[in-house]
Amino acid sequence: MRLTEHFRLEEFTRSTTAARLNIDNHVPDELMANIQLTANKLELVRKALAHPIIITSGYRCPALNTQVGGSPTSTHTKGLAVDFHCAYGNPKQICQRLITAGVEFDKIIQEYNQWVHIEFSHSNQRRRVVTAVKQNGKTIYLPGLV
Repeated sequence: MRLTEHFRLEEFTRSTTAARLNIDNHVPDELMANIQLTANKLELVRKALAHPIIITSGYRCPALNTQVGGSPTSTHTKGLAVDFHCAYGNPKQICQRLITAGVEFDKIIQEYNQWVHIEFSHSNQRRRVVTAVKQNGKTIYLPGLV
């Protein structure tokens, strides 16, 4: 199912973990408006980066979210977040570009300098910027881009 010019629903629900564990990761009807909002916002991200975006984690049903160690309050479970990478550059460069381009987002996280996590909202686009790093085996969230 095509959501926007460049994004299909399958990109948001694809998960090797779900496939391996036989988890049904379909999006409930009541969350489809969130998925549509996220796809629309990702079009603006793609435009700012001038490169295709590869979604590595989109929507996660609660069972899948638990299996991948996601937070119980993860916006992935609401269809309002994606993790992605892009040929534009490394995660820090991607985040910097999206910030300077004025792309609307609620939160953006440079995660372990391996991928970008971006969250959207129907109301607030607070533009919170965070860097996730591992310290002593635990994830620490630092303000800004590190």
